[in-house]
Amino acid sequence: MVRWTLIASLILAALGCEPELEGRNSLVTGRRVLAIRSTPAAARASDSVRYDTLFVQPEGPGDSELDWALCLERKPIAESGSVSGECLVREGSALEALGTGGDVMATIPSEACALFGPTPQPPEEGEPASRPADPDTTGGYYQPVRVLFEDSESEDGYATGVTRLSCGLGGATQEQAAEFMRLSKPNENPELESVALRRDGEESPLPPVDADEVLTVSPGESIELVAHWVSCPSEPECGDGICTSGEDASNCADDCREPHGCRGSEPYMYFDPLSRELVDRRETMRVSWFVNDGDFEHDRTGRTEDEADIHDSDNTWTAPETLGEVRLWVVLRDDRGGVGWGSYRLRVE
Repeated sequence: MVRWTLIASLILAALGCEPELEGRNSLVTGRRVLAIRSTPAAARASDSVRYDTLFVQPEGPGDSELDWALCLERKPIAESGSVSGECLVREGSALEALGTGGDVMATIPSEACALFGPTPQPPEEGEPASRPADPDTTGGYYQPVRVLFEDSESEDGYATGVTRLSCGLGGATQEQAAEFMRLSKPNENPELESVALRRDGEESPLPPVDADEVLTVSPGESIELVAHWVSCPSEPECGDGICTSGEDASNCADDCREPHGCRGSEPYMYFDPLSRELVDRRETMRVSWFVNDGDFEHDRTGRTEDEADIHDSDNTWTAPETLGEVRLWVVLRDDRGGVGWGSYRLRVE
């Protein structure tokens, strides 16, 4: 547990210390895909999923047509980036076209766990065996999806998202694999409960972007913004409405008859490749902040695994000197591939 907490702490510390440079990632100056969401967040091979996206531009939602495709090519070890470069093209053998629009439906390929998981297919005669894919630090494997859009310079822009794959365990005993499949639960997308403006210890929730009401700030004012997400129980408790790690239909039928997880820092079961044991862990949460004017102190904030019982994260935003409306977007991610977001506005006057 200590080593994973240390890794998460170092990552969050690095993400939080932003240099004072122009072109900050949090500043939206053109068309951008800020997040891609898979619903459900985790799926098995041949399951259906829905993809949607937070596609924006400074004045509001993005207005370019989105082209979707599944990526069917594993990224070579020596290649940088999150997906294979063969998938960052308009069309090609590494892509399975899904259509266009703000959201699309897809079927996870039947060979997804062989392509991106721990169970590579047997090699063709005379060919070397493929190595299993490496899991991430939560033990997860992912099916990539790519979105093509026209950026503000009328050039091709690309963004990628993922669906976490339910592929079982690599390197575990049969007993451990069976126990893992019985008690582990698929990831749920996290959910923002609110984003609030905090002044003198009092919080005022920001209305959603389409509300008539809007909160106001003064030109150049530095204000504290707080993102709140759902609180998840640290221990399984039958009757809380959540089918969590360790519960199933046999020991908690009320919660697990139609199982669903918690939309915050979920507990989950993890196979530790060093101790070769199943251990209980909690999700790290990351908040990405975006705005079309003004300046955030940090582009990203969040909570480590050891802070899982704290379900909020704050940031300081300095309003611009120019009067008018400001658009704000907040993206919440867990470290198992789940995504949620909210869109808001403020008025400088």
